Amino acid sequence: MLRSIARYTRLCLAEARPTVQLAFFFRYSAGSALTLLRHMPDLQRVATGELGWFCSTVAIYAFNGVTDRAEDRKNGSTRPIATGRLPVAAALALIACFAAVGTACAWSLGQRQGLLSTGFLAIGYAYSGRPFPLKQTFYTCTGAGLGLGLLTYMAGGDAAGARAGTGLLLLGGAMSVWMGGVGGIAKEFSDIDGDRLVGRRTWPIVLGEYRARRLLAIVAIGTGLAFVLIAACYDTVLLGCALTVLLGALVVSATGLDRSAPTGRRGGRRPYHAFMWTQHLAHLALAGTVFLLIAG
Repeated sequence: MLRSIARYTRLCLAEARPTVQLAFFFRYSAGSALTLLRHMPDLQRVATGELGWFCSTVAIYAFNGVTDRAEDRKNGSTRPIATGRLPVAAALALIACFAAVGTACAWSLGQRQGLLSTGFLAIGYAYSGRPFPLKQTFYTCTGAGLGLGLLTYMAGGDAAGARAGTGLLLLGGAMSVWMGGVGGIAKEFSDIDGDRLVGRRTWPIVLGEYRARRLLAIVAIGTGLAFVLIAACYDTVLLGCALTVLLGALVVSATGLDRSAPTGRRGGRRPYHAFMWTQHLAHLALAGTVFLLIAG
């Protein structure tokens, strides 16, 4: 029994996509890190918040795996639920446990963290669940990405005792646009066949693949340029992070417009991988800037 629970838990964590979990960990941590320039936060409170946000994120993405299993099979996904290694009933039970732990951790930190977590879970459920899954259309999918990103940065700042100051709002706003706008387009190119099968109206299906790729390049470079200009004008602590986003935007654009790229699921994932690596490196650039300022 315990071995089965442990195995299903491991598969549930794999279903929730570790690279996505890492991205949310960086987002939450970035929101907390900005406060280090003003005061040392309560590390136990931040760790509790991180644990709760991690559990909530696992619940959201594992639930997405449950609802996506038909198109995942069509797209040749090797995820645990799509392949049947993780039964749906076991996945749903674990999702409920992760959501409960996430909610309990958040509310133990106070009303504001609890409300942010509740909003995060509500958007996460609405993205995949009934009555109208936000993932079905390009504009609601992008809006959900924006909301999930912004709430994560705000929660990270709140856990560290920060008010929603200019730096936190600029960071959360710009990186949430990167997540919802750029990521919301980049993630769709590898799943076109399966998405069409279940009637989704994603960016490549509505615009056609090549026009969606051109839109991706415009949104990515526009987001990077705007972030650099805003950081230079209002908060230079974010400048290294913003420049990293701009450089990553060029890579996202190049991979998206590369007509010599291999076709199929593997080739379709290249813009998404560039998008994901960009946000990881941008958060590390911010961490490096904060460290140097504190050390200096």
